Amino acid sequence: LAMITISFSNIALAEERMVKAEALVSGLVERIQSAIENDPSPEEIRAETDLIIDEFFDYNLIARFAAGQAWRTASDDEKAAYKKAFREVLLSLAETQFEYFRNLEYAPKDVTPKGAKLVVARGMISDTTGKLPDTIVAWRISTRPGKPIKIIDIEVENISMLITQQQENTAIIRQNGGKF
Repeated sequence: LAMITISFSNIALAEERMVKAEALVSGLVERIQSAIENDPSPEEIRAETDLIIDEFFDYNLIARFAAGQAWRTASDDEKAAYKKAFREVLLSLAETQFEYFRNLEYAPKDVTPKGAKLVVARGMISDTTGKLPDTIVAWRISTRPGKPIKIIDIEVENISMLITQQQENTAIIRQNGGKF
């Protein structure tokens, strides 16, 4: 009987994590759509993106992972400078790409727990103009007990944005002689 109780408890916790993860992604999509409706200026896009990063993403984890192995040997000042520069890149990218989201619709597909600390929420992004093909997106969401649920990676058609960023950053760090 104890095994059955533990099993049901684990199932309930997994379901709770999945519901919260799906709500996080839905909240992000709604937030972006709401921001676009107001026809924001580049400055407003930058400010909204900054808030979105803080609310929906585990930025510290993403920045550490994107820095690769260089993070381990970097000084505190180098880490702080890197995190600031990396965020600036994300904000600049958002300024130029935010309008792209105006013609996209997101439809959730499924949510799957991956161990006790991760959930993957998948969905389909469709271009309402028909210019772009439908695209599968998977949101990797950290669901660590006692911590806020946050997005840690986005996979587009099975390509991890986090791993891609890490590879690019590692190449740049190598070009700089390993200097952060």
